[in-house]
Amino acid sequence: MNKKQLPDGLNEEIKKLVQQLLEKNHRPASEIVMDDVDLRNMLKISRRTALNYRQQWGLKFYKIENKIFYFLSDVIDFIKSDKPKNDQA
Repeated sequence: MNKKQLPDGLNEEIKKLVQQLLEKNHRPASEIVMDDVDLRNMLKISRRTALNYRQQWGLKFYKIENKIFYFLSDVIDFIKSDKPKNDQA
């Protein structure tokens, strides 16, 4: 056995444990909260465009002490929609 190699079977066991940890710590999109900066960085948009998405296109947001937050699930739903809120009746 080489010093840099793991004993047979240990490598697979580590992979299984890592996979279990990833699955255990996976959070659904409805539990992931982003702030305005996170949203702008993710979508590569300006502050003004984010404001337009909220005001004109109906992107759901939550405001706590002058800070804006989004649930990732709301952002995904917004991206999937194709009509501004003013056109939806």
